[in-house]
Amino acid sequence: MGYSQNSLISCIYDMALGRSTWDNILDLLAASFPGCLVMVSGDNHATRSNIAFAQRGLAPGAVASYVSTYAALNPWLAGQSAFAPFQIFHDEQILDRTEAAASRFVQEWLSRQGDFLASTGVVLLREGARQLSIEVRYPVSRQAELRERIASLLGESAYHFGRAFEIASRTRFADGRGYLESVVADLPFTVFFVDEDLRIRYSNYHAESLRRQHEGPFSSADGILRATDPTGDAQLRQLVQKVITSKRTPTSVLQLSRPDSEDRYFAIARLATRNAQHYQLHDAILDPGPLVMLVVHGSQEMSSLPTDLLWRAFSLTESEARLAEALLGGATLADFAKEREVSKQTLRNQLVGVMRKTGTRRQSELVSLLTRLALTCL
Repeated sequence: MGYSQNSLISCIYDMALGRSTWDNILDLLAASFPGCLVMVSGDNHATRSNIAFAQRGLAPGAVASYVSTYAALNPWLAGQSAFAPFQIFHDEQILDRTEAAASRFVQEWLSRQGDFLASTGVVLLREGARQLSIEVRYPVSRQAELRERIASLLGESAYHFGRAFEIASRTRFADGRGYLESVVADLPFTVFFVDEDLRIRYSNYHAESLRRQHEGPFSSADGILRATDPTGDAQLRQLVQKVITSKRTPTSVLQLSRPDSEDRYFAIARLATRNAQHYQLHDAILDPGPLVMLVVHGSQEMSSLPTDLLWRAFSLTESEARLAEALLGGATLADFAKEREVSKQTLRNQLVGVMRKTGTRRQSELVSLLTRLALTCL
């Protein structure tokens, strides 16, 4: 491994940690292969559109025309999707050079940049239809000189790019590097981070344990979080959509259960805090969009709020405190009225008093407040 390769690998990890940018990586590659064209391209294969592009060796006008028009005409692009991430590819493995030379892409765009018909590259990142690849283009006449050198450098670097993207993706959720590992992973309750499609982007130990329990409220064998109860699943998806689309940052609570069990679970959803890190080229591929943090507690885990805490915090009477605890445990007014042998109207009057003292206006707001307090008592 030469000096330039050591420098490149160091730069890759510095990029993941926000200490350098793709400009530094491209500068190193351009310096390693003078006279070549270095291109990093993020593309959506489903829409045939370019979503990110950086380069060394092109004039500004050539960059603009590539992004706006010619990226979609790149004859090698579709073939790249057949290669696994980190697998080195060469241009003629994808398309015969005679056919490539006759393409509109080469005739109208590439040939005007110089003699760059030959290339060696690697797919660095793939998320669904989105892909990020890096490619070094060079004259066919220099193939014997350059191909193996380029392949060696990119091949060694590809693994480190993969590790760097993993680091970058795991430090996106909140301020401070290592947040997930040092804070969320240590929380004594279940935490999921999901996108709008309920795809699990991160889960701590307790979340993974709950997800894999057959008696739990979730079923997820493919990385998509689903409630086992169909009605609960629809409500869970509505909850996540509500949190993502809200102009505020609400905290919402949903009660989940299984059709074959009396156990109840409470899913507390809030928009995940994202750090304001500098936008990097790979973010066009990695960024899953808004994320929701789901905190899940089983009814057996929910500590009853101490009566004296409710009294000190809100000046609730003993009857009001018992009602608050019953609502926190998932009871309805009808349930509690039957258990306490009092009228529902009496409980409605008490509920009005509890909401007035706690500053809430709806029963759902009251339960959300009590739930957050209960979590601090775990």
